[in-house]
Amino acid sequence: MEEKKAQIIIALSFGQGANGKPGLSNEALAEVVVELDDKYGLPIVAQWEIADCIPERMKNEKDLVVRKHRQEGQYLDTYEVLAQAKEHCDKFGFKKAIVVAHPDHAPRCTAVAVKLGFDVTIANTANVPYDPESTQEWTRSKEVFVPREEKAIEYYRQRGYIN
Repeated sequence: MEEKKAQIIIALSFGQGANGKPGLSNEALAEVVVELDDKYGLPIVAQWEIADCIPERMKNEKDLVVRKHRQEGQYLDTYEVLAQAKEHCDKFGFKKAIVVAHPDHAPRCTAVAVKLGFDVTIANTANVPYDPESTQEWTRSKEVFVPREEKAIEYYRQRGYIN
């Protein structure tokens, strides 16, 4: 799908900064969301670490901030964020999405979104860095993230979250 045909921007966070702050990676992802919003003026679904960087952009009834898992005590993972995005988008008939995600996380995000029924284009996030101070140690460096991500992809296949 061409970016200009999108109906919604869906932004997934990458790690979390120290002291409850969004962190370097999410601040960079938020900048991509702002650029897309300026260009297309689309509604936004954003995981809280990104939404908290751009609260002035998250005011429309068609916007959604994903803050927690729907099941209490469960980790807010990629699948859950996209499942909540899908539920929200269905209310408005949105099927064409620009997915904003860290470049090494984007393939899994895209695969989940497609499996959930979205027509997807992935935003250019090539300049989004790793955050060496992330509270999630696996998001601090490519050397740690990529091997873990390979296992996550296999787990997602086993669960039926991706093909």
